[in-house]
Amino acid sequence: MKILLLGLGRANLPVARYLISGHDEVFVHDDNMKDLHTDARKMIEDELLKKHAAGHYDLAITSPGFPPDHPICRELAANATPVIDEIEFVYRQLGEPQIIAVTGTNGKSTTAALISQVLDQAGISNFLGGNIAPGRPFSEVLAGERFACYVLEVSSFQLMRIERFRPHISVLTNMSIDHLNWHKDIEEYRSAKLRVFVNQRDDDFAVLNYDDDWVRGIASEIRARVLFFGFRTKTGVSINGKFHFEQDDLFPNDNLPIPGEHNLLNIAAAIAVAKIMGVDNRDIEKGIQAFRGLPHRMEELTPVKGVRYINNSMCTNATAAIASFKAIKGSKVVILGGKHKGDEGRRYFDLLVKEAKACIVLGENAPLISGHFEKHGFRNYVVATNMADAVEKARAFSEPGDIIMLNPGFASFDLFSSFLERGEAFRNAVQQD
Repeated sequence: MKILLLGLGRANLPVARYLISGHDEVFVHDDNMKDLHTDARKMIEDELLKKHAAGHYDLAITSPGFPPDHPICRELAANATPVIDEIEFVYRQLGEPQIIAVTGTNGKSTTAALISQVLDQAGISNFLGGNIAPGRPFSEVLAGERFACYVLEVSSFQLMRIERFRPHISVLTNMSIDHLNWHKDIEEYRSAKLRVFVNQRDDDFAVLNYDDDWVRGIASEIRARVLFFGFRTKTGVSINGKFHFEQDDLFPNDNLPIPGEHNLLNIAAAIAVAKIMGVDNRDIEKGIQAFRGLPHRMEELTPVKGVRYINNSMCTNATAAIASFKAIKGSKVVILGGKHKGDEGRRYFDLLVKEAKACIVLGENAPLISGHFEKHGFRNYVVATNMADAVEKARAFSEPGDIIMLNPGFASFDLFSSFLERGEAFRNAVQQD
């Protein structure tokens, strides 16, 4: 077959190797060819991969973030070339394996990792990957061992380009405004998320956040069996001093390894999946207690001179920023700002005006944030030029017992290549004391 790969980053690089080994004729387009991984550049130099040229292809496979309005996508549509996502391609190659797919606006990575941890505790072999970062793309399994099930974080971008991809269990954590820099409007974003359920059958499961009004409202549209989780639900996994599954008490919801009400919901979602998978209550509790969180997500760094540091670089929207801020008790100096994706974040700014000790504003939307603070008479803020400057200025506001928290509330693509780079910059600046 003649196949075009759209993007050659971490998701499509294993696909390229797999296709080459199968003697397909493989072409590639990446908007940043000069920044490709060394292995990718060598494959092109050795002519195992050919650069895209206009013409007919039997199939195009996209990496997760490749934009659907790219000129090449219009060219492919004009030539009636099928375009699928990497997760769709891998799903087909594995012969429709058992998938646990986690999507939503916030909490996807933590929930997926919690599920994997509990399955590990129960001795159920599983692969954790997909759109989770840092992590492994689904395509890595093309060259490796097979698993009983595959726990995947899946994005709206990926779900827009699936055809047969069918999770046995789909989890929708919540829904709020996000990624409107990529989707044309909130309806397209929501519709993309709902595609995680589109191929499910009567014997599959949909795990839904009952406390999210929009998520609860779409339950009747789903063919799969619905299992709710939340503080307000009377069925499924409920939270009321303890976690409960239906009428059974499981374990208390205090003294858990990750803080915050939002993480109680993530844990409840993981419990729901574990119960569907037949995991016993003891293994569920042990798995949850063994979980230590993910990098750049409410990550506690080593204290410096009596000041705590929390790296929450993954927090890229206002809803997540508010939940994360509330999860940490104490006097907080907050580093925030970046590139907004449809929500200007005014609810977050209002919270900071009322409750933050001080704020350090960093990023493209610094004028917007500063203007909001000035309008509301909040003067305990300064603007920083880079992350090292931000940490230095945060220290000037702090004293022993305080918390300096990187809690951006916005995307990182103004000053950094990713939230990973932003988090590493924060960690490095803290360690430079």
